[in-house]
Amino acid sequence: MTTPYATPRARALGLELRAARERRRLGVRELARLLGMTPGFVTNWERGLRLPKPEDIGAVLAHCRVIGPDRRRIVEMARGAREQDWIDSGGEEPYLEWERTADAVFGWEPEVVPPLLQTSGYARALLSSAAGVVADEVDARVAERLSRRAVLDSGTRCVLVLGETALHKRIGGAEAMAEQLRHLRERLAEGKVEVRVVPADRHPDLGRGFTIFDFADLPSIVHERLLRESASSSSPARVAKYREVAETLLKLSLPKPETDALLESALRKLSVP
Repeated sequence: MTTPYATPRARALGLELRAARERRRLGVRELARLLGMTPGFVTNWERGLRLPKPEDIGAVLAHCRVIGPDRRRIVEMARGAREQDWIDSGGEEPYLEWERTADAVFGWEPEVVPPLLQTSGYARALLSSAAGVVADEVDARVAERLSRRAVLDSGTRCVLVLGETALHKRIGGAEAMAEQLRHLRERLAEGKVEVRVVPADRHPDLGRGFTIFDFADLPSIVHERLLRESASSSSPARVAKYREVAETLLKLSLPKPETDALLESALRKLSVP
């Protein structure tokens, strides 16, 4: 049996090791020299292609001066990093890295506009009411969310599907929602990202959104947000099941002219000039 590599947890561990090295201002070659090994080992650890042994993790953290709770968290993350399924209650850093480095992104959101398509007013309204987001952090979180739009202009193939329900919710009030709908129409006309809408009368029984990330030389990852956690998997069988759902959503979604007409209809209902 082939040992799974580049699992979601292994890649998240690699991000932690890279961040620790960069905070210490150590280059890959310099850290490799301190560890007494070739730079390729460090690079593969940070990409999640290989898993460091417990003693290697200890040495990296020692050279990077990671102590206390951060050290314990990273050591714990390394346990079970070979498993293809990962339930995480931490931050968004792994997801954002996958989004930034993927060759293709498929996203499904049944109730809200996908983050990559959100305007500042819409994002602010969502983040202001989100659990765990402190009021002082909202501005920074909105700016971060808007900066993610760069993915849409980077050549990454993005297919973003949303449920019709998302078009009729007045998130942030009528004016903010009107701005959001206009932005969706602009992105639709622009063509850099494929925007699809699934009508309410065709809506499949899918309560949660999910994202599929495809990479040039690494296994695909499917990510799903749970209530207070997230589930990520590189299991080929699980990814294949989500691809089947993605194909169903695309078949149920409206073609471009009808999508534009639906957006225009939703905009008129807001009665905003």
